[in-house]
Amino acid sequence: MHDLRQPILPGKGASDYERYLRTDELLALQKLPEEFLHKDELTFQVVHQASELLLKGAVWELERASQHIAEGDLLNATRLIRRANQMLGYPISMLHILETITPYDYHLIRAGLGHGSGLDSPGFVALLHIGPRLGEAFYAQLQKAGLTIQELYRRHVEFFGLHDVAERLLDFDERIHLFRFHHLKLAQRIIGGGVIGTMGTPVEVLHQRMEHLFYKELWDVRNQITEKANEMAQKSGTAQE
Repeated sequence: MHDLRQPILPGKGASDYERYLRTDELLALQKLPEEFLHKDELTFQVVHQASELLLKGAVWELERASQHIAEGDLLNATRLIRRANQMLGYPISMLHILETITPYDYHLIRAGLGHGSGLDSPGFVALLHIGPRLGEAFYAQLQKAGLTIQELYRRHVEFFGLHDVAERLLDFDERIHLFRFHHLKLAQRIIGGGVIGTMGTPVEVLHQRMEHLFYKELWDVRNQITEKANEMAQKSGTAQE
């Protein structure tokens, strides 16, 4: 009988856990202590590396979701978008870890960043590309159903699957907005709001980009629903008088 404590997977590591996750490689991706420009540099590096892994996972799930939407498999699409949104919550929350680095100490770390900037995050850039593709797949299904956004929200029980996709896309849009907001606040807190970042980009640009929304029509429909409800309430009140 095999000893279940002994690894059977190929690779380095004392256990199959280490071999499967390739922890020897993963944990060797950070600077050695003697290479640190400041002792907080490990925190800075680990937070960014962990964020990139989670962003990669989220992009993968959103790519799959986009394909499911295109195929009309709305149930699996919403499941995967929800999973991706859960993943995105962690990079957002991890920005608060970076807030514990003092402005003075950050600039010691910054000396080793070259022209590196959070704007170059491959994971976040990939999210910016998948966002419109998700929207295109969603609107294709909306057109196939012969609906406008307003009609979809009015008939949400009848078209629950498509409505659920719309709401999960709104969640995704909100996650992107929150990430940008907290990244802006982090930049303002650490380097200031009226200065130039590592790529020569003014911090104010982060504020401008925060206003971008993938699915503006999904946000605007709330206004239209409320305006219609207010209009009906006014008519009802007038009739009662």
